[in-house]
Amino acid sequence: MGMLTTVLALATLLATLFLILGNLRMLARDTYDALAHSTFRAHSEGQLMPRLAFAALWFMIFALSCF
Repeated sequence: MGMLTTVLALATLLATLFLILGNLRMLARDTYDALAHSTFRAHSEGQLMPRLAFAALWFMIFALSCF
C-alpha cells in the first residue's frame, strides 16, 4: 500500500510540474497583470504604503524564522 501511495504522489507531482512548465508564459503574464492591477488600485486608493509595510513585516517574520 505504501508503494502505491508513493507512485501516485510522484505521478501527481510530475503531472502538476508538466502543466505548470507547459503554461509558464501564461502563468507569468497573469501573475504580472494581477500584481500590476492590484498595485495600481492600492496606489489610487492611497493604501499602497500600508500594504507594502504589511508585506515587509510578514517577509521579515518568515526570513527571521529561518535563522
